[in-house]
Amino acid sequence: MQISEKRRGLFLLCAWFLSVNGAGQILVWKDTALLYNFANVAGPGISPVRFRLTGEMEYSLSGTTLLFLNGRQGDNIDVVSLFQHLKFHAQIISCRHVRFSNTFVHDLGIQYFFDSISRFHPDENTLDSRLEVGITKNLSFTVFSNLTTRMFNSWNYVPDPSGTVRRVLCGSFLTPLVWTFSIGLGLAFPGQGNLSLGVSAGKFTWIRNREVFNQPDIPEFYGVPREKSTLFEYGLSLHLLIDRDLLKRVHWNCDLLVFKNFRKPADLGLKNLIGIRINKFLKTSIQTRLNYEEEISKKIRVENLISLGFYINL
Repeated sequence: MQISEKRRGLFLLCAWFLSVNGAGQILVWKDTALLYNFANVAGPGISPVRFRLTGEMEYSLSGTTLLFLNGRQGDNIDVVSLFQHLKFHAQIISCRHVRFSNTFVHDLGIQYFFDSISRFHPDENTLDSRLEVGITKNLSFTVFSNLTTRMFNSWNYVPDPSGTVRRVLCGSFLTPLVWTFSIGLGLAFPGQGNLSLGVSAGKFTWIRNREVFNQPDIPEFYGVPREKSTLFEYGLSLHLLIDRDLLKRVHWNCDLLVFKNFRKPADLGLKNLIGIRINKFLKTSIQTRLNYEEEISKKIRVENLISLGFYINL
């Protein structure tokens, strides 16, 4: 009986599989061929996938109403602005309980006042990086980094003794640049969020644009003395992140960062966002920002943002 070339090739392939007990070369790692039994790929045991990369991006553009309480700009002026929000999250997960994640958040508002004054507010760009090495199921050794700065110039409009209104620079790109980092322990709440305690933490502040010191009544800016450009503080930190769905169309995100210098009161930053998805491309949100830094103001600054606009999630 003659066997066709096609059937002969299929027969040889099956014979090869049987000769190696169903194993095949499925992964090359550092020039080393790793062999796994085909039955173990879908079942329990060692996974052939050593690293897994995931990513998610969301973008929204909306009209926003801002209601101030002890605002940084002085008077509590309620305004309407155009507001855009961009968030990108990526993480690398290892089968050996190692996780590295990055989250970039960009918030930018464009405000226009009836007296022809316009400004960018809010203007905040934040990069959070987190390295976690699992100790137990929900406890891990954590290295955390939070980097934040604005993109555009920010101005205060103040009258001089002659009554003329003049612009005074109160912020610009990398002015200030605030970097908070820590090493400590992290506790994960699956599907809810995580809590990190930095037993050794630092806060670095850099003032790139020296024009903010042009006013004679400003001896320091964000804690940085006039004669310096940088400030480093050492202490403890705490970071709480809650990110969960409350209902089918309601999402809650709460980000709290506390840094305590051993010789100064604690600095506190809180972002609380409740988003309601109306349909696939329409979303409304209520966001509260709370900040306290003694070097900036002895009052707690609160900003409430209510928005409705276009939304997309990839």
